Amino acid sequence: MFGHVFKALAGLNPRKMRNLPLNTAKDAALPAKIPAKGKKDKKDKKDETDHELEGLMSEIESDLQADEFKKIWKAYGNLIVAFVVLALIAVFGVQFYRQREAQQHEAAGRAYETALKISNEGKRAEAIKELGVLTAGNDEGYRSLARLAQAALQVQEKNVDGAVANYKALAADQKADPVLRDLAVLLRVLHSIDREDAKALEAELTPLLAPDNAFNPSALELQALLAAKQGDTPRAVKILATVSADPNASAAQRERVGDLSKMYQFGVMPPPPAAPIMSAPIAPAPAAAPAAKP
Repeated sequence: MFGHVFKALAGLNPRKMRNLPLNTAKDAALPAKIPAKGKKDKKDKKDETDHELEGLMSEIESDLQADEFKKIWKAYGNLIVAFVVLALIAVFGVQFYRQREAQQHEAAGRAYETALKISNEGKRAEAIKELGVLTAGNDEGYRSLARLAQAALQVQEKNVDGAVANYKALAADQKADPVLRDLAVLLRVLHSIDREDAKALEAELTPLLAPDNAFNPSALELQALLAAKQGDTPRAVKILATVSADPNASAAQRERVGDLSKMYQFGVMPPPPAAPIMSAPIAPAPAAAPAAKP
């Protein structure tokens, strides 16, 4: 059976077999053309060339940046160093200033406490002198408190001029606490009722007459006294009625303005106030020592 097949194969021309088309399925399984040894694919060669170029460009760019930095440093290096030094000096300066300010504040606090202690011992003249040092100091908080305390002691020593001068200085101090400045205005007007023009003093009270001001009730009471001083008792009675209706007014103040209103209504002029409406912040006197047991 296979004899015919062998004969047919033997009769085929080998040259013709080279021209026969191959089976496509088998062709797919054949390996692709293998490049000759030592040769590289053009695409691979192109990629390799790109990597080398990128590396070269990167080195050139780094060299250019280094050269540019050297030029900048040569031109502005001294300025940069000077700026850094100034910045460091500024930082250390701020730290030193804060530390020294804290030390000065503590020293002012101790001096203030010492002055109040001397005052409570009855040595008013010496306390006034000690407080005077603080009024000339740089600590804003204790300078304001020292002015108020010194003025209060000066009033006790019958030195009203000195007290009024302290109140004026505190009221004009723009660095002082606004509440303390308002208090200084109030006390300055109070101690000047019989010494200066009533109309001018009333004008100074205007900022304190605002409803939201902490000293509004006391300022209204002083305004009533100044109105009566100018002979306008009806206006004084009307102002005192406002104080009586003010819920922020103390019970003692309501009682006082009620008595004043009655006196004005009967045409009686009360004597000038003998004590401040609001005293300066003086520390309380120390408690008395207990009596010795027999």
